[in-house]
Amino acid sequence: MTSKHPVPFRIRASLAALLGTACLSGAAQAVPNDTFRSWSYVSLPGGGLLSDGQPWNGDTALWSGASSAWLDADSHARSQIGFENGQLAAKIEVSARSPVNGHVYSELFYRDQGFVCDADACGMAVPSAASFTVNLHQDGQFTAGSANFSVSYALWSAGAFHSFHFAVQQGEGPLAPYGAFSTENLVTGQSTLEPLMIAGPSGQPVFNPLFNLVWEDDDQDGVYNFAYDLSFTTATQGVDLREDLFMSAYVYGTPDGQFFDSFNSFHSTWTPEAGAALYGSGGRAVVGPVPEPDVWTLMAAGLGMVAALGRVRRREVD
Repeated sequence: MTSKHPVPFRIRASLAALLGTACLSGAAQAVPNDTFRSWSYVSLPGGGLLSDGQPWNGDTALWSGASSAWLDADSHARSQIGFENGQLAAKIEVSARSPVNGHVYSELFYRDQGFVCDADACGMAVPSAASFTVNLHQDGQFTAGSANFSVSYALWSAGAFHSFHFAVQQGEGPLAPYGAFSTENLVTGQSTLEPLMIAGPSGQPVFNPLFNLVWEDDDQDGVYNFAYDLSFTTATQGVDLREDLFMSAYVYGTPDGQFFDSFNSFHSTWTPEAGAALYGSGGRAVVGPVPEPDVWTLMAAGLGMVAALGRVRRREVD
């Protein structure tokens, strides 16, 4: 027998909205899937390489986040990638002096494949949307001559792809910094590009203020200091993030020595909006605010209403 007094639609709709709000506010759990790799080598004066770590086509079972090929204090290569206090941190240094006159090289790579939310981890809750600010910072020193460096950073968030590139290039052309930051809307396909160099008021090239670039040789000694500090805001659903980083540096040995030193490190720092939180001890996700006490109270009240209506229906059926 069916009830003569079905639950009014407006009550059912209110209950659905109430319970939906509580569920959507739940913070999802997730499992990181991270890759770390570092490779360094020094070309020896008599031939061959002093090498440590693994190249991209090496044995993946031996990949690790640090490598060091150390011939001596003047000729060595090393790099390291990992997390420090919740920040993605990368360090790299290469140096060469005669009798080493060949290639001295180091590279590092990081990939977070994104977070997978399964039924056991997330239950029925759907992570609520949240915004967060990404800050990319790095500083270091290098010699004018043969020191070259490149860093590429990419982040896939909810509906957007962000890409950053910065390089120190010299040898075949004049010493200069190169770089750009781009954002692509994955829904509309529209993209924006911010180059490192833009036209100044008089048409001359100047540094784009977005990057807060420092590039100087104040002592005129052939040793340059550099730094950049780039920030942008993006959004996530909590389980859809992917992050990539590739960094490399190399020099050739000379009697006076050549080096690139950024062992002071690159940092990628995420700052969630108020109420949201970072998740993950390795790779990172941003999840929306967890339910506040009043939300839990509303949810409990909603469940109580469902139970009461169920009792009423049972009495009417009886």
